[in-house]
Amino acid sequence: MVYRCKRDGERDALIRLLSVKAAKPATGDALAVCLDLEKADLALREDGGPSLRELLYQAAGRVPRDIKGEKSASAARASETVLSLADAASGAARSFLVDAAGRLSRGQGGLFLQVWENGLEGVAGELETVARCIAAAEANDGPVRLANFSRRATGTTKGLRTGGARYVMVADALLRFLPGLPDRVEAESPRDPPERRRLALECLGIFRNETPVDVLCFGSFVLEKCGACLDSPAAHRALGEPVRLMLLHLRDAHASRIRAPRIVSIENETTFNDYVDRQKEGGGEEIVLCSQGQANWAVVRLLRLLHEAAPSVPVFHWGDLDRSGVLILRSLRHRSGVLVQPLHMDRETFRRFSPEGLPLPPGEKEEIETLLKKPKGNVGEDLLAAILDSGKWVEQETVADAVLREG
Repeated sequence: MVYRCKRDGERDALIRLLSVKAAKPATGDALAVCLDLEKADLALREDGGPSLRELLYQAAGRVPRDIKGEKSASAARASETVLSLADAASGAARSFLVDAAGRLSRGQGGLFLQVWENGLEGVAGELETVARCIAAAEANDGPVRLANFSRRATGTTKGLRTGGARYVMVADALLRFLPGLPDRVEAESPRDPPERRRLALECLGIFRNETPVDVLCFGSFVLEKCGACLDSPAAHRALGEPVRLMLLHLRDAHASRIRAPRIVSIENETTFNDYVDRQKEGGGEEIVLCSQGQANWAVVRLLRLLHEAAPSVPVFHWGDLDRSGVLILRSLRHRSGVLVQPLHMDRETFRRFSPEGLPLPPGEKEEIETLLKKPKGNVGEDLLAAILDSGKWVEQETVADAVLREG
């Protein structure tokens, strides 16, 4: 290596300290010196002096450290501390802490780096808080805003903010360690990790805010809540208009005075509006909900309320003739607990409209094949097989244009 001295005399001092074999003047620069540290160490030892390492430690006034040994001891101490936290936990929280202890015991990775750089106390405290959030989420038994959930679990409404490091750790741990949750989330066809985390919490009844969660509906029914009569759906139905109900409206409510031969959930808003127009023109009395893609909890809640009030009224869902459409139907069944039947989502309908279908996007065939390998008996299997055979999918609007004209 070449070392450039800061002042006159340093170069000569280096040469005297390290020997002329190990430190030689660099040509063209009076302050530069070429150092060979291996030769310097050898020369010091030959003269009976300390090694270069020992000499540098003495010059710096420091004692040599066993970094490897220190890390090993720190890893063992951290793992033991987190395992003691796991002993007091249960369920997904315990699994999370046991996994964290295992990672810490190896003395590597981002979690151990935090311990090494910031100390064990802070990291252990954060892991304990995350475990408390996981346990609270697993035990949650009703819809709750994220801020209120955060206050219960962490003591402050700001303790679990969307997208924050703790939020990510909690949601990812739930997805990894809470049995059944990954399947429920994947049934929603999340687009990316942030949406997957949001859905994981929503599946456990934890919402960022309830006011934007609503359902567009049309039909003759009345809600009753805390002794009050909420008749806006029936009132707007009499005017020939849909109405939006917030999840907040549906909480603690029950449905009554239902008049409908069937209940239909429709995936896309365009088809929902066309279907409602058809009802008005033909004097139909069906109750129609718009799932707007994957049904939110307001859709699920209203569907459940309607079914509880009129269990003999059949319930249907109509969506795109593709993998996502089938997953939406399956998810709606699972989350509502209602035996929702497919409407115009069968092999025969698909074959009729497949000439107008669109090519499957890359990777979609593999996704369908994976679904078809799962245990048999799930709704929509015949449609998935037809889609796979044709290599196409069909938009709901394509089918609606024809079947609504036909009446």
